[in-house]
Amino acid sequence: CDLGRYGNAAMAEQLRQAKAVVRDFVLEMRSGRRMQVLLPTGQLKSTTLSLNQELSVLRIVRSDQVRRIPLKDISGIFPGEGDLDLKTPLDDLCATVAVKPRNEMVTFRLEHINARDTFVMCMLLFAQSQGAEMADLGAEDQDDEGEEEAEEQVDDEHAVAAAGFASAVGSD
Repeated sequence: CDLGRYGNAAMAEQLRQAKAVVRDFVLEMRSGRRMQVLLPTGQLKSTTLSLNQELSVLRIVRSDQVRRIPLKDISGIFPGEGDLDLKTPLDDLCATVAVKPRNEMVTFRLEHINARDTFVMCMLLFAQSQGAEMADLGAEDQDDEGEEEAEEQVDDEHAVAAAGFASAVGSD
């Protein structure tokens, strides 16, 4: 019986800690969090990420450029090097966000593994709560002829998404 009580107490503590991690993430992301975008060249660009009050839109700001990504448009968030076949030099501190409809990729490089894991976990949670459908972008269902073209397109879109923030520019 003591074991059951200990198990419930341990589960309650884990739940409390998980809620605290999510709460802290939300508070930080609503006010804006400085992060690094990793370009396909390996260059890091400083950005500010934020989530709107409803936790439904990710906002990426660099210089005077703003990109808004509805979380329902996120088709995947991949930690580390993953199974992604990108030219971008990914490492364990990276989190790559795939955005529909063209599967644009934006890679963020976080300061440590725990920060990366928290970012991936919370963003997946919020994206799925907005109805996002996660795709398996590492799937081998493309034919060989179209595979190289698709990889080039993903890399080109990654460069545009990370460097230019060209789409969804506007003001609040």
